Amino acid sequence: MKKKDGFKDEKYIALPIKNEIDYTKHPLINGTYITELGLYPSAKYHYRERMEGIDENIFIYCMEGSGVIELLHNKIIQLNAGEIFCIPAKTPHRYYALSENPWSIIWIHFVSDMMDLFGDDKITISSPEKKHLLQTHFINLLQISEKEFNQHHFIVISKLLSLILAETYLLEDKVSFDKQNQYLSKCIRYMNENINQELTLKQLAHHLKISQSYLSNIFKKYTQQSPIEFLIHLKIDQACKYMKMTDLKIYEIAKKVGYEDAYYFSRLFKKYTGLSPKVYRAQLEEETFKQE
Repeated sequence: MKKKDGFKDEKYIALPIKNEIDYTKHPLINGTYITELGLYPSAKYHYRERMEGIDENIFIYCMEGSGVIELLHNKIIQLNAGEIFCIPAKTPHRYYALSENPWSIIWIHFVSDMMDLFGDDKITISSPEKKHLLQTHFINLLQISEKEFNQHHFIVISKLLSLILAETYLLEDKVSFDKQNQYLSKCIRYMNENINQELTLKQLAHHLKISQSYLSNIFKKYTQQSPIEFLIHLKIDQACKYMKMTDLKIYEIAKKVGYEDAYYFSRLFKKYTGLSPKVYRAQLEEETFKQE
């Protein structure tokens, strides 16, 4: 007996990307986004085979039990609890749950320009801290994906995917004990707590009591961005939320994310989103009107 789906308490979500293809071109998406995702608990008899592969990469996280992934004409991987494997796009494959101890998996079909960073080996998540961290991200991802599909949610979903990929493939496994990860977490928390301030690299490094060059190296290693680039993305993302959730004027939003000069903020916003704040808000209002 073979089943591709239909498991008790399963979740399956297909994002209607083809209807909103312009969403994928948004600068904040940065070439990485989800097309489908799901949760298959205790997936007895689970079996999928695709002799031509598919257009997206397939991320599979085994939470419990075991299964097998076969990349046809290449390799066979047994995936056990706490292990992750990513099947590259266009790769012929089959995968299935073991009959004696069938797996429970979270899977994601996604597009990304970063696949060369990930290698071709399975990843073992051994520390409880990192397992909890990833599973929290997956829960948030599923919850947001189940909401009404719009550009704002699509951006948030894509950012969560980027975070999951970074923490899976780039961060060391011992999250709570790794000093660099602690510095990274503390710095991001400090950025969020002071999003209304115009922070500098010197201030960030001083807060952590480390050198500016060391902090820059940590961010480059784990996020592929400088600390200030990362901070700007946080500020722009927060500004987008203010535009969606409040009636604040553009200059008021600029101040709330740490920019006294509203014109400079507008130029920066357009650089990172491709739209001026005024046009971005107008599009949000148009989407809301259509939904009503």
